[in-house]
Amino acid sequence: MNNTELLQKQFAAISKAGNDVTLRSDNARAFVMDVVNSQSTLQKLPPYFAKSATGAIDKLGVKKRTLRQHQGTSTTPVGTDIAQETTVPYTLSPLYIDAWIENSNVFYTAQTRGQDVRQALTTLMQQQFGADLQDLAFNGDTDSADPFIKLKNGFIKQAKANAAVKVNGAALPTISELTEKVVGAFDNKYLNSEFMWHMSLKTSTHYVAEIQNRNTVLGDSAVVDGKLTNIAGFAVEIVDSMVDDVILFTPCANLTPVFGYEVSMQTAAADSNSVAKQATYHFLLTSADFVIREVKAIGIVMVTP
Repeated sequence: MNNTELLQKQFAAISKAGNDVTLRSDNARAFVMDVVNSQSTLQKLPPYFAKSATGAIDKLGVKKRTLRQHQGTSTTPVGTDIAQETTVPYTLSPLYIDAWIENSNVFYTAQTRGQDVRQALTTLMQQQFGADLQDLAFNGDTDSADPFIKLKNGFIKQAKANAAVKVNGAALPTISELTEKVVGAFDNKYLNSEFMWHMSLKTSTHYVAEIQNRNTVLGDSAVVDGKLTNIAGFAVEIVDSMVDDVILFTPCANLTPVFGYEVSMQTAAADSNSVAKQATYHFLLTSADFVIREVKAIGIVMVTP
């Protein structure tokens, strides 16, 4: 089979009428994991796959100080459940992404770049879906006028309402203030070494400048190759698309994207619109929600001018 025949075969495959697929649960899970893994921060947040549109998941962590002294035959089998007994509700919302891909771009992908057309298109959709999911996961706000941002409430909106520790000022706090007002305000029951500072790149550069202007060991250890790596001994996570002048202080495990098991992919290439546009229409549908699993284990820093 020569290149022209191979190209025609690939284009026929994606243009075929009825090219509609609802993935089985195991394949849907793998597909969503590819979406998640396409984003640097989203891949660090443990996903939860829901079997129903509404439900609840266990809160983060386990109980502490449950050990007791064994007293032989006098021991009372209390049977303490080490798991957190309370749950956090979720409600999945259907979310989709669609795109027109010009036929000329399909030919270019197959012929010039030598890629499998269907795989290239799937990867493109996954990467775009992942970028949007990460953006919405942190910045979502149903009260926003922006049609994208208002789709779901994200972690920032939820933390503003329910976080155990809130710091609000006219400017970003200094590193000393972060240590005192944020880290120092947590109950030791919830604070652990897994906590991280989640912030935008622009917000991180504010602290890079502060640290580099100090002749201290902190300045040497917290910035590596010009990048902020830790504050007060806790790692820094730079979140792409996160709004500026907001910081979340919490473990990654406390920020959970919830996904449905169904993923639908559809292609339209033979209708009048497709013919007129000389393009194929691609549609991807799944459902998601974003949950903070323990509000007592999250802090938020906000700037109110």
